[in-house]
Amino acid sequence: MKILVFGGSFDPVHKGHIAMFKKALQVVKPDVAHIVPAYHSPFKDKSPTPFKLRMQMAKAAFGPLSKKIVFDDYELKCGGKTYSYQLVKYLQQRYENAEIYLLVGTDCLNDLHKWKNPQYIFKNAVVVAGKRRGYTENKADFKHIFLPGSFPKMSSTRARAHILASGAIPEDKITPAVAEVIVKNDLYGLQVHRWLKEHLKPNRYLHSVNVAELCALLSDIYEVPIEKAVQAGILHDTGKALSGPELIDFCKKHRIKVPYFEDMCRCEPLLLHSYVSAWLAKHEFAVKDKEVLLAISEHTLGSLQMSTLSKILFVADISSKDRKYKDAFVIRTLAVQDLEKALLYAANRKLWFTIDSQKWLCPVGIELWNHLVKCTA
Repeated sequence: MKILVFGGSFDPVHKGHIAMFKKALQVVKPDVAHIVPAYHSPFKDKSPTPFKLRMQMAKAAFGPLSKKIVFDDYELKCGGKTYSYQLVKYLQQRYENAEIYLLVGTDCLNDLHKWKNPQYIFKNAVVVAGKRRGYTENKADFKHIFLPGSFPKMSSTRARAHILASGAIPEDKITPAVAEVIVKNDLYGLQVHRWLKEHLKPNRYLHSVNVAELCALLSDIYEVPIEKAVQAGILHDTGKALSGPELIDFCKKHRIKVPYFEDMCRCEPLLLHSYVSAWLAKHEFAVKDKEVLLAISEHTLGSLQMSTLSKILFVADISSKDRKYKDAFVIRTLAVQDLEKALLYAANRKLWFTIDSQKWLCPVGIELWNHLVKCTA
């Protein structure tokens, strides 16, 4: 009896998953196929998307492909991190004299030796691999089958980042059936976009989307996790929902620590929005990542010890494609070539904008400028 098993976080299921599973059904011709959503993948943080909803997406995506599919909640019943060798053992116990075919992507294939108890997998299962475009085949010393053809280079991480950045489902990656589950349950930041549309002016909302998209682009270049960059970008201006006096009251009420607070309240209270945005990200949108929160709080004035993420957001905020002044294009062009030069140029432009507007110069911005100049001297 042939058993095909396909496990994964499926957070969300994308068209690459579907194409690979469909081809595996044709090649292996299993008597039964198990789709096994992970409860907690050994290689990832625990998904905030409930298991129940990821199972719904799996059923919506894979259900139409065959009547021989078992949607298996084995990992949910285990209730913790579950390893592939344990999954193979479970199937051996469930089916007598079973031939087990373990479906993986080629990004996993080269790392199988690092998995928990890999020899058990190699001895008791045949690995079925779908090649992603651009894959260079390595010699594998265990039983394996390569599916014919190649499969689109997609990832659930990028699908989630796309939805969080734009508020839209990427139709080239997600099927309508899966999209329906996402929309119905407000997954992957759709609720963030609804809040932003309700609280920000249309041009400010558009700016937030554009900043998130530029952050995504720069995160690839400078090797920052894309979801962190997009999260910082889309939430960076939530504090702009409040007026100057409201920002002052908000900071006092919630005891938000702000440098030069009294001067800022008297001279330029709108600068408080960065710190309020970080507070809202943490308390309204449950952002726990300290680096993301710090980047949001620093996106207007900067700091002397900015992380790469903070630099990306600082630059993206002043140079997103909705910014129409000529220097925005210069900074944006610099940003994809040299982030440090783009940061220096952006800090320079911010200071000159402030001086030309005859506004108060916050010492934090001056300190940043002197620090950057000293570092390049």
